[in-house]
Amino acid sequence: FPAGHPGGEGMLSRRKITGDLLVLLTGGLLALAPAGCSVSGAAGRLTWDRKPVLDHSPRFPAGEWERPQRVVLEGFLHAYQPCVIETDDSEYPYRMWFFGWIVDPTNPEYPGCDAIYHARSRDLDRWEVLCKDGSWSDDRPEDWASTLFASTDGDRHYYHAWHVGDPSVVFRDGVYYMAFSSTSKPLDGPLAGYPSGMMLCVMGATSVDGVHWHKREEPLLIAQCDSVFPPRAAAARVGDFHRPTLMWDEQQQAWKLYFDYYNASLPGNCHMGLAECRGDFRTGRFDFVHSLDEPLLDNWPNPEVVKIGTGYYCFSDPPGYAPADKTPGRFEGWDSRQLRTAFSADGRHWEKGEFIPPDPGIAACQVPQTFVCRRDGKWWLYLFYATQIGRRDNGRRYEWFREGEYNWFYDQIRYMRQEIK
Repeated sequence: FPAGHPGGEGMLSRRKITGDLLVLLTGGLLALAPAGCSVSGAAGRLTWDRKPVLDHSPRFPAGEWERPQRVVLEGFLHAYQPCVIETDDSEYPYRMWFFGWIVDPTNPEYPGCDAIYHARSRDLDRWEVLCKDGSWSDDRPEDWASTLFASTDGDRHYYHAWHVGDPSVVFRDGVYYMAFSSTSKPLDGPLAGYPSGMMLCVMGATSVDGVHWHKREEPLLIAQCDSVFPPRAAAARVGDFHRPTLMWDEQQQAWKLYFDYYNASLPGNCHMGLAECRGDFRTGRFDFVHSLDEPLLDNWPNPEVVKIGTGYYCFSDPPGYAPADKTPGRFEGWDSRQLRTAFSADGRHWEKGEFIPPDPGIAACQVPQTFVCRRDGKWWLYLFYATQIGRRDNGRRYEWFREGEYNWFYDQIRYMRQEIK
């Protein structure tokens, strides 16, 4: 897509944002999903995607995570979805893509609303974000540069005109492949079949450096009834595909795409599905491998899937967390959504597991992203996530939330990790 300027409705200044408008801008979609790949080869050998080869499915009990509570990236207004991969760069082997609002709501200097940003790291603990002048910085968010944002031609690319986020990246044969969420501009008002107040879809892009991206002309996944904008009412609609996990299956020579979606016939708004493509990522078609009336996991927002050994592991931030010792008023709204696990032996039949309690002093840990790597002579599963502010005082003023009101912005990116055994 060409890059450029959106319509006037996209150029909202910070002063014009209100609490109600924030919900409209986000469509109530305040989190996401993605990243992981399969493995192959002889035991003990590193594969192209830097994962151990195992003949079993390791377990990751909720109580055995190492939780340093280390803040690896902060300073932004509201950002999350930290997709991390390892590359063949010897100096900065670790790369991250994340998205959100960096300085002002809607990122008014870029087309659309949400935008994707890029960071690098030597050690996973300190990250530098790419800046507009080509430098890298961890403490100058006003200088950070978006590497992927909405189309400048929002009329032609109506499905890629507002939110751009949820990056899921695979590095394969010297090429970066990204699946990401994209939306139309907000609808004029409520419309049957569109609970988010906009169209949602999954887009694709490729890059040779992780910075400059070439987007596919058409989405990877979009509802059949979303062929025109504005759409017509569709009370039985199945769509709003977003928050992808992109994986390459070496054995099957196929792309796998996990995502969450809306089905008007099912209770809840976010269920997990799976599509596959055996053709070229740039031009091939992604087909659903199951009925969307039968989700792989129900009520499972922001699904993040990774294959380790012979098992598939999914992390989400669904509602329902309620510890036995919870205090009145706690874990009843946004903060009832916490990290939770699920396991599958084949990637299609899943069993939900335990919730992972939030960090001490943190209202909620959400939007999980996995990363597998070898450090200090051991293989590790890292789980990156964003911290929700809630009612915590982080020293920053958020004029769109009244005093004492729950603040659903994310202000930090952290990780926990567990050894792969």
